[in-house]
Amino acid sequence: MDIVEGFYFKIYDDTIFYVKGVSHPVDRVVAFPKYIRSEHGDRTTYSGIRYTKIADIASEYRFVLEMYSSYIVYDDYFGREVVLVPLKDIVELYNPIDKALKIIVDRHAKSVLMDARDMLTDIINSTGVKNIGISGSILVDLYRDDSDIDIVVLNESDGRKVYSFLSETIDRPGSKIRKYSEDSLARLYINRVIETPIGFKEFVAQERRRVLEGLYRNREYFIRLIDRSNTDDIYGVYRCRKLGGATMMLRVVDAKRSIYTPCRYGVEVLKVLEGVNVDVEEVYSLRGRFNEIANEDEIVIARGTVELLEYRGGDRKYRLYLGDPGDYMYLVK
Repeated sequence: MDIVEGFYFKIYDDTIFYVKGVSHPVDRVVAFPKYIRSEHGDRTTYSGIRYTKIADIASEYRFVLEMYSSYIVYDDYFGREVVLVPLKDIVELYNPIDKALKIIVDRHAKSVLMDARDMLTDIINSTGVKNIGISGSILVDLYRDDSDIDIVVLNESDGRKVYSFLSETIDRPGSKIRKYSEDSLARLYINRVIETPIGFKEFVAQERRRVLEGLYRNREYFIRLIDRSNTDDIYGVYRCRKLGGATMMLRVVDAKRSIYTPCRYGVEVLKVLEGVNVDVEEVYSLRGRFNEIANEDEIVIARGTVELLEYRGGDRKYRLYLGDPGDYMYLVK
C-alpha cells in the first residue's frame, strides 16, 4: 500500500512523523514531526520511552529546520519548500488499517481504545467498508485518556459510504455520534482562530453542517476520507508556481470532492476582493478544517494563495490554495 495521509513513521533517532497528503516523490515522503523523545514528556510508550507532542504546524516546521534541515527541499510540483523525508531514514512504519484490526479484536480495551474500537465497529457493521484505519496518537500508542479518535478511510468509494452513514446517523435519537456542543465549539474556535481567522458566528455556522468531526459518546473524533483518484495528485504531473495571496468571493459549482483529503471545490470567481486578480477554477486544501464548508451554488469568501499549475502537456490552471496560517473560507448567507 502507498504511504499516504493517515500513516505515521519513526526515523532513526526515534522521532515520529505523520504523513501529509497523497503525492510524494518516489524516494521521499512529505511528512512533519509530531512526537519527539523527551525526558519530561507526558506520553510514554509501552517500552517506557517518553515523548512530547509538537503543538502546531509552525512549531513542527521550526523543529525540522533546527534538527533536519536537509529534509527541507524546494520542489517544483509543490511550488515551495516542503519537508521531504528520505524513505531510507524510516525505521518503522505505522499502518492505520493494521492498527484498526488489532483494536477491533481487543475485547479488553478500555477508555479511549474502547471508544475507538466501538466507533470502528459501528461504522464497519453499518457500511461494510474495509479500507478503514485508526491514526493519530492511538496509532503510535502515545494516546492519553483525553485523546480523540482519529479515523482514516483509504478509498474513495468507502469514503462516500462512511460519509453517508455519518450524515444519516449523527444527532439521531439514541445515536452515539453527535455534533459538537456549544462549549465544544467554543474550545475548538479558540484552538483554530489564530491560524484560521474568521468570526465566531461564521465558524459555528459551518461547523453545524459538518459530520466528519464531532463527538462519539463524549469523545472528540475526526475522520479523513482519502481520495487518490484525481490525476492532479500524481506527483510531477504539473509544475506549481505561487503567484501571491488573494481574497475572493466565489460561487461553488462542484462540491463533490469537498469531503475528501485532498479537499477540492470547483468554483467561479464573482469578485476579487484583494490581491492577485485571476480566474481561479478550484479551491484546494490538505487541511481537514476546510472540508464540508459549502455545497453547489453557495457563495463563499476565501483567503489563500493563488497557484498556477503548468501541466507537462501544456495546459494551465489557476487555483486557490488554503492551508497556510491566515487562510480561511466561510459561507456567505
